[in-house]
Amino acid sequence: MAARDTERYYWLKLDRGFFKRHDITVIEDMPNGKDYVLFYLKLMLESVDHEGALRFSDTIPYSESMLASVTRTNVDIVRSALKIFVELGMVEVFDDKTLFMAEVAKLLDSETYAAKRKREQRQDDKKGDIVPQLSPDCPQEKEIEKELDTEIEKDISTEPVGSVCRTKDVRRITEAWNSLGLQQLTKMTSDSKRGGMLRARVNEYGVDKVLEAIEKVRNSDFLKGQNKSGFIITFEWFVRPNNFPKVLEGNYDNRAEPAPQKKSSKYTTAAEYQAPKPASTVEDLYKLIDKI
Repeated sequence: MAARDTERYYWLKLDRGFFKRHDITVIEDMPNGKDYVLFYLKLMLESVDHEGALRFSDTIPYSESMLASVTRTNVDIVRSALKIFVELGMVEVFDDKTLFMAEVAKLLDSETYAAKRKREQRQDDKKGDIVPQLSPDCPQEKEIEKELDTEIEKDISTEPVGSVCRTKDVRRITEAWNSLGLQQLTKMTSDSKRGGMLRARVNEYGVDKVLEAIEKVRNSDFLKGQNKSGFIITFEWFVRPNNFPKVLEGNYDNRAEPAPQKKSSKYTTAAEYQAPKPASTVEDLYKLIDKI
């Protein structure tokens, strides 16, 4: 398969009522409000590759001046807008200074170039076909076209569990996580922040790798609180795009303690000490002194 075929394209499914939302209308009515909203849209687009997370790199978070440069926005607008976004719950600032936009994880969709090409081909070949309706047993806000080609990454099929739609794979992951004895997961909805990030990790790495990473958490003393800061991993931290690969790659695995090495010493123990023989001549005395 050509490299272009595996290249992934992202987009946001922005609702047509976006500008009628209460938070957006309130912001637009503020001084510089339209600049704030434009900056918010730019942040959303900037974060799509990481499912709503914004960092300059794994080790460097975005500063206000860096965001101003990336989005071509006045730094004073950036500073004021971020404060408003955080207060309104539109942006969350994690402990590691990562900016997270939960809305992006809900609105994000993607496909490979090969999937796009095949989807367009099927649309051309099957014009007029009736699209089957999804089962009403598992309510969905929107109809999802099923991708049948093996080269196309498929959405996980859902089935009802109580009042919440969950998949068999999500249930396996939930049960594995709850067996750790840490934060217990009782609900996992597709439109929640944790649900969106979990789905992204499953699409990116596969269910088996997610379960493998959970096993690494099980065997990591550091992630379970045995560290200087008292940090204990949560599921939300686990499924973040910057954190998950670090767990999977073993960055938090227990390190074997090095075996203590016996210190060499020029001194002998009391049991090993033998008193030197007294010197009988001046020459023997000098030799005795040299040994001390």
